[in-house]
Amino acid sequence: MESTPSIHSFSHDALGSKFWVRIADEDAVYARNAAEALFQRLDEVARLAPDAEGGPVAAVNALGLGASCSVTEDFRSLWDFSATFRDDTGGAFDCSAGALFRYWKLRGEAPFDPDDAAWADAMKANREGLLASEGDKVVCVRPGRSVDFSAVIRGFALDRMADLLENTWGIHRALIMASGSVTLTLDPPGDSNGWRIGVGSDKEMRLCRYALASRSRPLVDARAGTLAVPAGPVRALATSAMEAEGISAASVLLGSSEVEDLVNRGCSRGAWLADGTKSGSLGYYEITDRA
Repeated sequence: MESTPSIHSFSHDALGSKFWVRIADEDAVYARNAAEALFQRLDEVARLAPDAEGGPVAAVNALGLGASCSVTEDFRSLWDFSATFRDDTGGAFDCSAGALFRYWKLRGEAPFDPDDAAWADAMKANREGLLASEGDKVVCVRPGRSVDFSAVIRGFALDRMADLLENTWGIHRALIMASGSVTLTLDPPGDSNGWRIGVGSDKEMRLCRYALASRSRPLVDARAGTLAVPAGPVRALATSAMEAEGISAASVLLGSSEVEDLVNRGCSRGAWLADGTKSGSLGYYEITDRA
């Protein structure tokens, strides 16, 4: 009779989410020590949150005209990825559009008014401001911009944790998850063909060496300065958790043909829109009823 693989589960709170690490086929003590190291790495990434006092994002957002500050390698990785996705989405996805993010966060539930002076100020700041990267520094060329990596930082954290798990601890059978919004799978336990990942309330799929991100909350379209509200959950698939989060965000902000074009620009990408449309790699996966 085949034995059930041992799976050790650990959790940690960071970035407003519950992070989970599930490690299979390892000694329990070794798995726990590895998980503790992963959570320390997660806390390092959490310093990139915009409200992390003394963190690199807070330092960049405090820059005045002509001022500069050094940034970490983690900041640079997020910045470079976000710049690529800004270009790929025609400016809809923009992690430096902090003035617009703040406006929509603070305005509450009141109906949108295009004549709102606060919105006009946010649009002006976003249009005129400019942050530029120079080596390991970021320079405020013109005030008005501020950085917020919230749309992709959880995926970035999962990628960094997985890298540490495999390359430092030599653990390859694991699953890492940030709440229910993004999941990164490594090799599955035992002789399974993949980790069982829930999709919605009653479906599931099996994944190995892929990340799945889902998104159902509104996002700010930095092109128009307005809020894009998805008609339902959108999901994205990629080999990197940060990339999967980026695609899920773009799937809220872009039209279906634009999403398909974005997915087809890279390898092993997929998108599943709220209307049921699937493109890229997601079209090859079987979605089954949850057992």
